[in-house]
Amino acid sequence: MSPEILSPERPFSLWNIHGLFGSGAVLLSETNSTHAYMKEHIRELPPGTVVVADTQNQGRGRHERTWISPRGKNLYFNTLIPLDSIPQKNYSGFTQITALTLASVLEESGVKTSVKWPNDLLWNEHKICGILSELFFMNHRPLLSMGIGLNVNSEAPDYQDLDRKAASLSMILSKKLNREVLLNQILRKIEHSLREFAENGFTPWLEAWKKMENFAGREARVIRGETVLTGTIAGINDDGSLQFKTPDEKIISVYSGDLEI
Repeated sequence: MSPEILSPERPFSLWNIHGLFGSGAVLLSETNSTHAYMKEHIRELPPGTVVVADTQNQGRGRHERTWISPRGKNLYFNTLIPLDSIPQKNYSGFTQITALTLASVLEESGVKTSVKWPNDLLWNEHKICGILSELFFMNHRPLLSMGIGLNVNSEAPDYQDLDRKAASLSMILSKKLNREVLLNQILRKIEHSLREFAENGFTPWLEAWKKMENFAGREARVIRGETVLTGTIAGINDDGSLQFKTPDEKIISVYSGDLEI
């Protein structure tokens, strides 16, 4: 863990955040959600821009689940990622790459997490980070708006009304972290991962996935709209899709859906 990440935090309005590939940042004291803001302003924001909020009053995760967003405690941000150099068949894989990238950043900070396919980060089966992405085409250019909610300095009472397990970095480490420093570290790692993904696809991350607790062998459900698949997590394919064993012992590939363990 770097000493800077434990340094006292500056007021949010003074943060100096660098977006991807030299782009800037938009700091919002409060917004409904960074994902909604990015979607509304996408035509005027350069690729690589990051939108950061100190709090969200309508934060959402996958399937419109509420994302608890207390002011001044956690990281809520969206990055506008250019996909020009990524083959279209690989677009969906980058959110998984981001989850693995975040896991490596958190491990450097002293917290070892698991990645629940496709992109949730768990600590001791408590959710600590969620990723929500949406693909756009601006003048035929592919852009991925990727929203990340990372529980940094929130406390147990913040989640007392939540119907699922959640934790934060400070709850695990018993230390408060500097969110500004952490966010810049994350963005630099995402930028590096995007370059490597463009050159080598998902392959470099397969070993990282296999080495961590990824719930292979666990009974689970995959929810895809009105369809629910039951079975066992078998692993992951070279393209990042999920290998799922059905009750009749067939191995199928799942490219999208919500995995419940």
